[in-house]
Formats: sequence, C-alpha cells, structure tokens
Amino acid sequence: MSTQAQISSDLIADLKASFINFWKIGMPFLMIFLVFRFIETKVVFGIHNLGFEYKSILMAGFVFDLLWVFYVLGFLLIIYILLGLVFPKFSKILIKSFATLLILLQAGLIFYFTKMLLPLGEDLYAYSVSDVIATVKASGEFNLLNLGAAVFAFGLIYGVISIGKWLPLNFNSAATFTTICYGYILAFYFLPLDNKQQISEIEKNLKINKSQYFYNQSYNYFTNRDYLFFDFYLSPPTKANLLVEKVFVEPNYPFLHQNNYPDVLSPYFAEFDTIPDLVFIIVEGLGKAYSGEAAYLGSFTPFLDSLSNHSLYWKNGLSTTGRTFGVLTGIFGALPFAQKGFMEQAPDFPLHLTLFSLLKHNGYYTNYHIGADKKFDNVSSFLEYQKVDRILDLSSFDADFEETPSKSGFSWGYPDKAMFENGMRKIPREINKPQLSVFQTQTSHDPFLIPDEQKYFDLFENYISNTLRANPVQENSYRNYKSMYASILYVDEAIKEFFEEYKKMPKYENTIFIITGDHRLPEIPLATTMDRFHVPIMIFSEKIQRPKRMHGITTHFEITPTLLGFLKTHYELDLPSLTAWKGYVMDTSSVFQSNITNPLMRNKNQLIDYLSNEYVLSDNQLYRLYDNMDMEPITDIKLKEKLSREFENYRNSNRYATENNRIIPDSLRVYLPVR
Repeated sequence: MSTQAQISSDLIADLKASFINFWKIGMPFLMIFLVFRFIETKVVFGIHNLGFEYKSILMAGFVFDLLWVFYVLGFLLIIYILLGLVFPKFSKILIKSFATLLILLQAGLIFYFTKMLLPLGEDLYAYSVSDVIATVKASGEFNLLNLGAAVFAFGLIYGVISIGKWLPLNFNSAATFTTICYGYILAFYFLPLDNKQQISEIEKNLKINKSQYFYNQSYNYFTNRDYLFFDFYLSPPTKANLLVEKVFVEPNYPFLHQNNYPDVLSPYFAEFDTIPDLVFIIVEGLGKAYSGEAAYLGSFTPFLDSLSNHSLYWKNGLSTTGRTFGVLTGIFGALPFAQKGFMEQAPDFPLHLTLFSLLKHNGYYTNYHIGADKKFDNVSSFLEYQKVDRILDLSSFDADFEETPSKSGFSWGYPDKAMFENGMRKIPREINKPQLSVFQTQTSHDPFLIPDEQKYFDLFENYISNTLRANPVQENSYRNYKSMYASILYVDEAIKEFFEEYKKMPKYENTIFIITGDHRLPEIPLATTMDRFHVPIMIFSEKIQRPKRMHGITTHFEITPTLLGFLKTHYELDLPSLTAWKGYVMDTSSVFQSNITNPLMRNKNQLIDYLSNEYVLSDNQLYRLYDNMDMEPITDIKLKEKLSREFENYRNSNRYATENNRIIPDSLRVYLPVR
C-alpha cells in the first residue's frame, strides 16, 4: 500500500509541476501576443487613415487575441500534460518551439495585414507556388537579410519564452490561469452576445486575430472542398426585372440560353467606315474611389477624366473579382468562376467561348500585351485556348527597354510606358483585317515602383496642392499613400502618351477603345465592401456623337454581350444562337438603377458577394445600394432568403458546369478558332 501511495503522490506532484511549467511557457506566449496587438494597431493607425477610435479597436483586438491565445493554450496544455508524463524534457522543448512558430506566423500575418488591410485567408491556397514566390520577390521582402532576420527572431522569441521559467508561479496560480483559460473560451462561445450592431468589413478585419482568421479559413478550405450537387439545385435563375430576359434551354447546361442580347450602343455612335477595331486598356488597380467624377478620394487620372467627357462613361461600374485573376475571363468571356477562379482550371478548360474566339472566328486578328510574365495566373493558357495571334509579355521586349525598378533584383517586368511603346512598335499597321487588341498595365501594383520616381512624387505633391486643393490635414492623409497615388498618375500619363501614338494608326478613327480597372487598390483603405469592385468603365471612339454619363450599374460581365450585340446589328457576324454569358447588357440609364444579378468573387476561394438588382448579399449581410455605389446594411428576412437561394443556386451551377464541362455543348465547338 505504501508503494501505491508513493506512486500516487509522485503522479500528483508531477501533474502539479507540469501545470506550473506549462504556464511558465504560456504566460510569455500570451504577453507577446498582446504586445503584438498593440504594435499592430499602432502601426495600422500610423500608416492608414481610419475613421475608427484607436482605443476601441485596440480593446476589441485584445478580446479576440485572448480568445485565440486561450484556445491555443487550452489545446497545448492537454498535449503537454499527457506527453510530459512520459517525456518531460522533450515536451517542454516541443511546446516552446511550437509556441515560437505560432508567434512568428502571427507576426507575418500582421505584416501582411498592415500592407494590404486585408487578412490573409484561404485565397493563399488558390495561387501556385511559383505565383506566390513571384509576388513575394516582387515586393522586395524575399531576401537573405529577411531570411536571416526570421532565423534570429525564432531564437530571440524562443529565448523570451524560456525566460518564463523564472516566473514565481505556484500550483494555485497555475490552476487559476487554467480556469480562466477554459472559462474564457466557454463564456465567449456560450454566453449570449449582442451581435445586432452591424460593423463594416474593415472594422471587423481590424479587430480579428489574424492567426485565428487564417487557420479558420485554412480549415474551411481543406474540409469543405467537395460537395454534392443535385439536379433540383440546377434550376434557372429566378425571373426579375432584368435588362435581358434569358431563355434557358437545357438543365444540364445551367448557363446556356438563347442569344437574344439587344443592341444598346448604336444610338450613341455615328456610322463606322468598316467593321471597327477594338482596343481594350485594362488598368491595374484603377478604382473609382480615386478616378473620375465623384471620386470620394479625389481623382488622380486627369487624362482619363478629360477623355470621359467625350465618351460613354459608367460611373457605377463593377469588376467581377476583387483581384486581377478574373479580369480577362470576366470582360471577355462572362464566364463562371469555378472554385478558385476560371483560369485555375488550366490547361484543361471546360469548353467555352469568348470575345477573342468569336471575333477571331469572324476574321479579327487578335493581340495581347502586358509587361509582366504571361504565365502568371495562367493568363498564357487562357489566351492560347482562344488562339490569340500575338501575345507579348516580358519576354518580348527589345533590348533598349529597361525593366521596372526593383527592391530585391526581381520585378514584375516592364513598366507601363514601355509596355505601350513595345506594343505600338509591333502591332500590325497594314493588316487587311479588323483587330482586337488588349493592353494590360501592371505598374500600379505593389510595391508601386515606377521609373523616374522622384518626377512623379513631385507631380503628386503639385497635384494634391494645386489640382485637388487639399488642406494640410488632407495632404498628410494623401502622403500616407504617396507611392500608390504616384503610380496612378504615372499610368494615366502612360495612357495619354499611348493615345497620342495610336492616333497615328491608319484605323484610329475606326476604333473603339474600352478602358476599365481590374479592381480597386486594397492598400488604400476601402470605404465599403463593394468599394473593392467599384471601377470606372469607359467606351471612347471618334465616332461617338452623343457622349453620356451612365448611372446604371454595369459589371465586366456585360461588356462582351454588349459589344457583340452592337457589332451584329451593323455587320454580318456569324454568332451562335445559344450562349452562356453570365452578364446582361451595359445599362445606359441616366438615373441610378440596377437591373442585373451577378455574383462577385472577392478573392480566389472567396465567393461570398452577390448582386441582385439594387441589393447586395455580402458575407451573409444584406445591403442596399445607392448611386456611386454607396451602401447601407438593411434587415429584410424574406429578401435575404431570396438572395441566399439565388446565390446558392449559382454556386451549385458554377461548380457543376465548370467541373463537368457543362458551360456550352460540343455543338458550339465550331465557333472556336483553329490556327
């Protein structure tokens, strides 16, 4: 009996010692996270101009950080106690190493957030390893110095955690911390909390723990990747007051409908000499917030503003994705998103048609220009599927061009002025075919390095003082984003010089120019959820005889159906009688309205926004839209349920069509071009 008592006594002593030793690791871990929250909030409020109370965000951040820290410690405590009974030394090293790694990951996620004002989530997994490496290299953060700093930081944090062994803790205090830990978790999840007050997306992002967000998103990504879809889910969309009444023809092809798109552009154009050339200018990060009429941050695009006075201009334009990955498939194909963006299906795309393929089928010569690597985001695979005739990327520049300045020896490629000049050198001038040409910019992208940087910094200072007439407080606010605004001024000037050169083309007066942004820059704080999608859309031509400001909501999905409707009215195009365009037609209304229903993909893997007439369902919150894309949260249970059903139907149809090659039937393959 004495032996058993001794064993029992030793086990209890070991358990008590384990509790004490664990919290000597746990307390420094907790304190480091709270210090990181203070640093994060201080840095974010120092860099960005935010309309929130600093102390309120900091205190709420502490609440969410404590939840995450206690959640982690509660799990690690169980592991430590069980493992420590057998391997006490190993368990201590393991827990300290794991805690150090979690702290380093939190630091990295905070650093990402301070730059992007968006927490890193499951969208990370939608990018290839090569794309992620290219992005990190271009930012200038991937270098030996930073790698060495990370190794040093690991040792330093491990050392700080180890100092906890000197903390004067006893079993009573360890038991108290354990009770607080599990009690906090239970209280947070089971006590009724007041969630009636709706907060903005950016406020929510400021408060959340970045590690918890990332790990939750990761868990959702890896556990919810597969689901079943059934025929009764694949019903046609609910009829509503829409610009085009789509007549769906085949349940097994949920997007297939009759090609009955009206021509809405002809009233604004004089007659062309021949079938017109089309030139698309897709501007990286061109958000409506800082471009054009009613730009609430002031417009930094003086040339585009002047051009808009002679154009058809949509002030309530929307991109269909919050990042660049969907701009080509949205504008030229009005295609479904698939799971991670349509182009992530490369090279095995489901059968589909685009403006490229249909115009090439009708005799157009097609060109694409960018200063970056065409392989990024699988752009080259998409364009090659369309049999685009000329694809010029960073490998196609003459020796006299210089690459974009770099922080680390790696850059995205060539700056926009070089891209336009290279394209104009090589674009066919005497070809006896109409042409479709695309120029896609990329200089106004992180890290926002532009040639002759000081020139544009000086231009920026002059612009905010003399053109925007900003007061001293506003000037300081603008200077927080000097590199971003300077890059927008640079690309605006690049487009101006491009037009001056293009006027020398023999078919300039017989050309239609379409200009839009791929999305808004997230590095400048978003005002609303829809702000990331809000971009100007402009159609310019010397043949426009009735310039007009349009107030109806129009997305990138509407561009291709609208252009084809216009061309078919005036020219004998061979177009299919059935199509699968997600979009409608561009709304030429003079007053604000929204007569379309379209999904919007925030990031890769984040299909959580749905537009239906003048309402938006965003991350399960219902909003009403107003002119200039202002929005307010509303409560309407029936309407929310209706939009939720529509959105769920789209998501099922999207997944079914893209994974089973059910966008268009094989009979429409004849419209795909062949070399």
